[in-house]
Amino acid sequence: MVGVVGTGQVAQHVIEELRRRNSRFVVFTRSLQPDADAGVFVSYTPETIARQIRDADLTAVINCAALRDINLCEKSPTDAVHANVDLAAIIGDSVRQLYISTDYVFDRNDEDRPLDEEAVSRGALSVYGQTKLRGEAEVLKRSGIVARISSPFGIYPSPMKPSFVDMVVSTDKPMDLPTDQFFSPTYLPDVAGAIVDLATQPSHGVYHLVNQGKTNWKEFAQLARKLRRNKGRITGSMRWDMTRPMYGALINTRLPRFRTWMEAMQEYLAGPMAEGRIKR
Repeated sequence: MVGVVGTGQVAQHVIEELRRRNSRFVVFTRSLQPDADAGVFVSYTPETIARQIRDADLTAVINCAALRDINLCEKSPTDAVHANVDLAAIIGDSVRQLYISTDYVFDRNDEDRPLDEEAVSRGALSVYGQTKLRGEAEVLKRSGIVARISSPFGIYPSPMKPSFVDMVVSTDKPMDLPTDQFFSPTYLPDVAGAIVDLATQPSHGVYHLVNQGKTNWKEFAQLARKLRRNKGRITGSMRWDMTRPMYGALINTRLPRFRTWMEAMQEYLAGPMAEGRIKR
């Protein structure tokens, strides 16, 4: 049986993939929803999760939990450590773990080249990135798996805030967006199967689960609005943001390549987004 920690956007796609496979699983959540399936969703605390994992006799845990709010991490670094580092160590001491990570673990990286799984960070720029990098180290020294994603979007919404794609197309207000932050987006329906495979089959080390190609926020938003025939104006400017790598585009070299992010966005905006959100 597989465990999933968290119920956010990434976790929802993983849970749906496990359901599609008729796999046995249990979801550990900090706040149990009233409509949660009894016996499948269980409430946990950092003090109880190790015992709960052992009692469930799990073969692996997919750790999707994190404190991702950049500003909140800066204001509350101790909370970021607890969520992004300490929890990973607790889980890793109990069971084989796949840890969802991020391109924010890299430094400013002024060299315009894709970052493969062997790329070494010289130090993340934000508290969020620093704690995720430390979380990766805890997982890897316990022979676990790190799956890095970037700017995710998908058919199941985040309970905290809409994805960037949804936010852009939900309004036609003018937006000025960064042109100096390059990344490779992740369409979660494309990678959920790979996440489950990596967690349940022999594997270890770092994997980049991103769609092919790179973009910046201006180009990303422009294509989204174009595909939705949204006439809202998008302009771009240099931001010199010191919380995210300038060239943070990841490349997947350890698994079969996923399709381009443009193809994934076109499918999403023509299908699930056009038909309305899919919710439980």
